[in-house]
Amino acid sequence: MNLTTSSSVSSPSDAQVESAAPKSKGRRPPPGRDADLALKLQIASALASSGYCSRINVLLSATSSRGLADVTDIDVLAIRYDLMFKRETVAVSCKGGASKTLSPAREAFYLRGVLDYVEAGEGVAAFSQKTVAPHLRDLGQRLGILMLSGDEVGQWCQHLTNGLPDPGYFRESAYETYRKAWERLGNEGLTGYLNTDYWFYFDFRNLQNLIVHLRKISSRLNGKEDWQSVVAWDAAAHLCLTVFDLCRQVRMLGLASITDTTAAYLFGGAASLKARRDLYSRVQQLLASTGVAGQGGASLPPLEPAYSQGLAELALRFIERPHSAILIPTIIQDNFWRLLGAEGLPARDDKNFLAAEKLTQDLFDFIKTATGAPWMPRL
Repeated sequence: MNLTTSSSVSSPSDAQVESAAPKSKGRRPPPGRDADLALKLQIASALASSGYCSRINVLLSATSSRGLADVTDIDVLAIRYDLMFKRETVAVSCKGGASKTLSPAREAFYLRGVLDYVEAGEGVAAFSQKTVAPHLRDLGQRLGILMLSGDEVGQWCQHLTNGLPDPGYFRESAYETYRKAWERLGNEGLTGYLNTDYWFYFDFRNLQNLIVHLRKISSRLNGKEDWQSVVAWDAAAHLCLTVFDLCRQVRMLGLASITDTTAAYLFGGAASLKARRDLYSRVQQLLASTGVAGQGGASLPPLEPAYSQGLAELALRFIERPHSAILIPTIIQDNFWRLLGAEGLPARDDKNFLAAEKLTQDLFDFIKTATGAPWMPRL
């Protein structure tokens, strides 16, 4: 998480903490290298092993440019869903240095703002080389932020994974392979969208935009190279989270209106959909009155995307099996990291998990149909 530094002098209590802070014994990372990468990977792995869908270096930006003026980023973002498809989010700020300009207090206040933006209840500020004073832990508690320092970071990760199998996610070499896979696709289009707009908005816009971007690259994805599989699985993970958002709206508004709710979701709400339909109708009437359309001549394309009905059917299948559906992100995550060399989670054959795998395949089948792609992964 990027945080502007202050030129003001630290308070006496901060200075006392600084003097007691442990000094880093490791080598300083080379220029351009993420100094906090190892810490991010460690925490993301622990949260993923605990049932979260985890990501690192999540940009909250509507542009591809980097800089303090362009919002910020989240070091580790972990998401999972309950049976009502309500999102539970954990955001983590990782700081591996012991610089005098690094202020746990400022970081806590800054992180609280980020948590509110992504609708996360609580967060974690991890300082592997910086001591956190007791009064700053009290501050963290009031802000809903767990303040961890030194060995506490590793202990917390061990507690999260205590008694759980290690699937081998987020190894540094595997993460580098992941980055290179997306580099093969290029920085524009789908890559740029998932790196910026997707997390900045994180709403209905992502569904149609993801389909459009996937449609543009569908001819390049044939499954013959590993990087194509990485891109397909990762894009499906993003789309799944957006479909869950739709499922929550359908669940709250009632299954009887699922077709209308799906159409409204795609256009940002019932009021927006009505306005578009009214405009669409007026344009049709205008074209007909001028002789441009009608009587076998040119006509307007449909207002709603061709995949709307298929999307509604997919959402209904998810809603009918919520215990299974909410496992889809972790199934995608497991298969994704297996592609990158991880051992993965132990095999399961219970009915709920098998149903979750079937729903995961339904998601890929929907993507294939909606985008016209010649290939999509099969479980």
